[in-house]
Amino acid sequence: MRYLKLITAGAALAFTLPAAADWTPQARSAFVQQCVAGAQGSHGQGQLQAYCECAAEKVSAEFTEEEIKNMGSQGASDPAVRQRLMNASSSCNANLKR
Repeated sequence: MRYLKLITAGAALAFTLPAAADWTPQARSAFVQQCVAGAQGSHGQGQLQAYCECAAEKVSAEFTEEEIKNMGSQGASDPAVRQRLMNASSSCNANLKR
């Protein structure tokens, strides 16, 4: 998948942040900044920023506080969780095509 690197970067970050449903502005900003930094090279800064902001919104909407806590203990190895993360952020791919 062409955007797998971006999705994987976002997914990995989701495991390290506090509950997505209750992200503080600082935590959300850190997610976006780390997402952009982890995906440098293949797209412009504006495209990456838009993608990562969208991904932060989608992850926040898709996962509950409890699920995020469980992800932190399970790591990124759960294929079902990875699939949900990819599904949640896949609608953001249009931000990379602008």
